[in-house]
Amino acid sequence: MNYDYAVHSDFLIYWTGKDIDSVYDQKWHQSDKSKTNKKCDVAGRYLKRLYDILQFGIWMTEGNDPPFCCDSISIPVPSTPKTCFTELKLSESRKHARRYGRLGIGVKRPFVFKRFGRLVVYYGFQGNPAKDIFLKQCVQELADKNLLNFFKPMNSTTTLNYDFYSESEWRILYFKELLSQKLIIDPRDTQNTKEHAFFQDLKPNEQAKLKYLIPLDGWFAMIIYPSLDVKNKAQQDTTNNIQKEIERIKKLPDHGNTVEGGNWPIEVNLDACRNF
Repeated sequence: MNYDYAVHSDFLIYWTGKDIDSVYDQKWHQSDKSKTNKKCDVAGRYLKRLYDILQFGIWMTEGNDPPFCCDSISIPVPSTPKTCFTELKLSESRKHARRYGRLGIGVKRPFVFKRFGRLVVYYGFQGNPAKDIFLKQCVQELADKNLLNFFKPMNSTTTLNYDFYSESEWRILYFKELLSQKLIIDPRDTQNTKEHAFFQDLKPNEQAKLKYLIPLDGWFAMIIYPSLDVKNKAQQDTTNNIQKEIERIKKLPDHGNTVEGGNWPIEVNLDACRNF
């Protein structure tokens, strides 16, 4: 059977680093080449972020989503820990990196399915689900209101530019079953020695933001580096232990994963993504 992979990307990308760029490299996007600010060692900061993700996992955080207003009733969306991914052509990476940060961690879809994740359900009217009959019924009938976190407007404003819809966002939400199966890790739990030590070293504002960690497994399939400089340092400097962590992840027992198996992830820098 022939499959056409041209419509959707085979990768779901978790973006991070907006906090780094907003403080240390605010004007990076003004150049055609994605360089990192050497004065503030932005490359070093991104390498540390990458190492932390490889060793401990992707962050789950809580967002303050606006309530759904349905038939003059305001229904709050529970503040549920979540992790978001974009499904997009790599050539679109630069504009998303500007919004979310320049480091991309790519996984295949089964990574998300395994954790009860799914593609976001988009609706077309910002802040007014009453015009969307499907969403209106879900808002009224869903017993578990946490599932409303799987809904998102197509537009960030009332302008129909479909900027959110273009991201093809996927989400993983917190479920207690994921915690019991160790598919997510609570870094506040002292029994999780390694993750708890990492949590204790975070700044207070970072501790408040981080709720759970999602360890990577064999479905980890891509790294998009902020710049060629960061990519070279990650691959050539053995003291940062990044290649060692990738190797560890790819040797984890991953029964049933015959697609990725022990395959090394694709490694590409942000500028090179223009060509895909």
